[in-house]
Amino acid sequence: MIITIILILIVTYLLCGLLFAIPFVIKGVNRIDETAHGGSIGFRIIIIPGVMVFWPLLLKKWMKK
Repeated sequence: MIITIILILIVTYLLCGLLFAIPFVIKGVNRIDETAHGGSIGFRIIIIPGVMVFWPLLLKKWMKK
C-alpha cells in the first residue's frame, strides 16, 4: 500500500516534469542559459530527463528571467 502511494507520487511528479519539459526545452532553455542558443535537437533531447527531475528549480529560475 505505501509503496503504491510512493510510486504514484513519483509518476505524478515525473509526468508534471514531462509536461514542463516540452515548452522549456523549446523556449525556456534559451532564456536561462545563454550558451544554449542555437543548440541542436540532440542537445534538447538529451536534457529532457534532467529537466523532468529538476523542473521545480528550473521553473523558478525561468520565472525570474
